[in-house]
Amino acid sequence: MLKKLVDAIQGKIPFDLVIRNVRIVNVYQDTVLPGSIGVVDGRIAFTGRMEFPYMAKEEYDGHGQYALPGFVDSHMHLESSMLTPAYFSEIAVSCGTTTVAADPHEIGNVLGLEGVRALVALTRDLPLRVLMMAPSTIPSAPGFEGSGCEVGPEEAAALLDLPGMSGLGEVMDFNGVANGDARILSVIETAAGRGCILDGHASVLTGRKLQAFRATGIDSDHTTGSAEKLLEELSLGFTVQIQESMLSEELVSAMNTVAIQNRICLVTDDVPLPRLMREGHLNHVVEKAISLGLDSLRAIRYASINPADRLRLYRVGAIAPGMTADIQLVDDLLHPHPSTVICGGIFAFENGKFLLSSSRPQIPDTLYRTVRCAAVKPEDFTPTLHVPPSFEGGTALVNVIHQDGVSMRTKRIQRLLPVLMKSGRPILDTSSLFEMAVFNRYGKKQHGIAFIDGMEHVHGAVALTYGHDSHNLAVFGNGAADMAVAANAVIKMQGGICAACGEKVTTLIPLPLAGLLSEESPDILLRGLDAFLADCERMGFHHANLMSFFTIMPLAVSPEIKCTDMGLVDVVNKQFLPLIERIEEGCK
Repeated sequence: MLKKLVDAIQGKIPFDLVIRNVRIVNVYQDTVLPGSIGVVDGRIAFTGRMEFPYMAKEEYDGHGQYALPGFVDSHMHLESSMLTPAYFSEIAVSCGTTTVAADPHEIGNVLGLEGVRALVALTRDLPLRVLMMAPSTIPSAPGFEGSGCEVGPEEAAALLDLPGMSGLGEVMDFNGVANGDARILSVIETAAGRGCILDGHASVLTGRKLQAFRATGIDSDHTTGSAEKLLEELSLGFTVQIQESMLSEELVSAMNTVAIQNRICLVTDDVPLPRLMREGHLNHVVEKAISLGLDSLRAIRYASINPADRLRLYRVGAIAPGMTADIQLVDDLLHPHPSTVICGGIFAFENGKFLLSSSRPQIPDTLYRTVRCAAVKPEDFTPTLHVPPSFEGGTALVNVIHQDGVSMRTKRIQRLLPVLMKSGRPILDTSSLFEMAVFNRYGKKQHGIAFIDGMEHVHGAVALTYGHDSHNLAVFGNGAADMAVAANAVIKMQGGICAACGEKVTTLIPLPLAGLLSEESPDILLRGLDAFLADCERMGFHHANLMSFFTIMPLAVSPEIKCTDMGLVDVVNKQFLPLIERIEEGCK
């Protein structure tokens, strides 16, 4: 191969492909220069002005478009798309993403080693280059949620031994790491001993705790949401991976001016299907960062060579001699929507059409029939109230999840709610709130209940096994009968998403693969999700990012207060909270 590269430049043999008349973005120098790109055997042999005699088997006129490296996403989760990897690959590549580092901890929480093995098998022979990171923190909040399996040092070693594993996925038990928890530290040591990449999730850590986290060898974080945290983490040697939800003008301003530029990346983390198909993949994060003031060439660097270096892919992420020919052509640097995408020297996407046929391997039986949850009853959604025999009514001080309808960060508030006697039983009047319940789907008879404010007039219910990390059965709504209907429909179809109103199912989206992934095409799945979200709106569920809201409310590592199958969790202080603090008799 090397001789062919040299011989093509010297004019002794033809280039396989020459892309003429493009403006080449050089991510090493932050420059744009006109020229051509010569490709041999999937590698770039020459870039710049071809002012010498050459031969080419194929020439392609770029018509003055910008030539960018294929984007590299250094932290993401395939399962968030609900698509099989083959379908996801087609959409991601059409958006200019040619490489991803996928952390399969979603499917790992459900099925452990066998689930991860199955997903790895489904990523082979795709146009998209997929690196896998061994899930590290299963469950994500040990002792605060039920999960399908647990990862200790032995399980971590087995995961890292799977073919295609490139490192340890995000370590989410940040408090455990910072406080010296032996279990999670042993997992990190198992990976560190192999010289692996170590990914982190530092969330609220700062100061001494952040330094303790970094001292373990973990050197990335994708939860950085402020300029102050950016500067602190860069000073400690972190690679800072900025996801879309964290972007702000303040953060972008710091990204433009900070002295350290080679350890900032843009990442997607999670992209639900409607956003993926309508807004794009990593190119959308790049576009949003630029719209907030990030220098366009820096944004491209943050999505190409920086993440490639982070992933130790030293022939990926730039248009330069010797690099893999992952190239995208775009009309506008401010809006990088590619007209053409080349993966390893092969045209994969052009003028709105995906050109390659992705393999459709047989899906392993392991991924089916994974919901082990008994049917629920309406009374399961009624909290138990302990009152004296003489109780005739009063009030309860209730811990409530407050959400603002925009962000995913929640707060703990307390509300005094009436307690009424009905048919000799005390009943909590929650008409001013809506309810959330999380049922263990792995065979344990346990469920947690919470109440949420910030959405008035919710009626009906939704239920889903698609979420984050533990993927227990989460149910949201107002009305126990509707909540039971929705939950039981999801249990019956062995995973998925359901909306119910008037004790009837209105939308049903089967996700038969681990309760997370569909077998349908993206177009069919999108129509189902559109119908589901329309039902949600009619039922009074309103949030700037409703799917993310549903999936993050049971996430026990997302500040500040969440609900799992074990109850209300104070995420910051890592402790359970009672749903009801106290009950007092009489009117207030």
